[in-house]
Amino acid sequence: MSVTAVFVELCAKVTYGPLIRVAKHDRRAEKKEYLLANKLYTVDAGHAFHPVRPNLVMVTDCSELTYGIKNEKKLRLSAVKDLYDHSIIAWRVAPTETAQLVTDTIKLALKNNNGIKPKTMHSDQGSAYTGGEYNTFLAGEGIIHSMSRPGTPGDNSPMESFWSHLKTERFAFEQALSEVEMMKQIEDTIHWYNYERRQETPNGMTPMEYRNHAVKEIA
Repeated sequence: MSVTAVFVELCAKVTYGPLIRVAKHDRRAEKKEYLLANKLYTVDAGHAFHPVRPNLVMVTDCSELTYGIKNEKKLRLSAVKDLYDHSIIAWRVAPTETAQLVTDTIKLALKNNNGIKPKTMHSDQGSAYTGGEYNTFLAGEGIIHSMSRPGTPGDNSPMESFWSHLKTERFAFEQALSEVEMMKQIEDTIHWYNYERRQETPNGMTPMEYRNHAVKEIA
């Protein structure tokens, strides 16, 4: 057997370990990081969804809406909700969910709220909310950004509840055929939600009734 053949045979018997080490995820560290990011998560594995006054904690999210003859057209609706009274403070729509859309929604919320800023703004960890534009704006306004844990929609259940009411109690019975009709439907539905739909949590009042009642008490 030639020297070359012997070398090849020896190489075939040698087992080489990986040349590149793959970094292992530290699951405990990741879990701790996610919990620290979620300012509404409490030590008893609950959620601080009941602030003591308006304008203290707000939540935000986006949801897809469809319209057209066959519901073939889509819009993304972004909204901001005050956790105290459940009122929708602001909303905007765009073809897709972007950092600009969610940032513009927060800006509109501050404008509609006479410049009053919440202490905390909670969202999920969608790319629009983890991007630089959104976080830079919140930091510049001195607003704490709280985020849900990945794959845990219950961490933002107040917004999930709003989407459910919006779609099952209104949109399921009204089909918008054009973008103009869709915009009008959104506007009417949010007005209904804020001013007409009574809720069990705010003492059987509508969100705006409860909000106005709280403002008078604070004043």
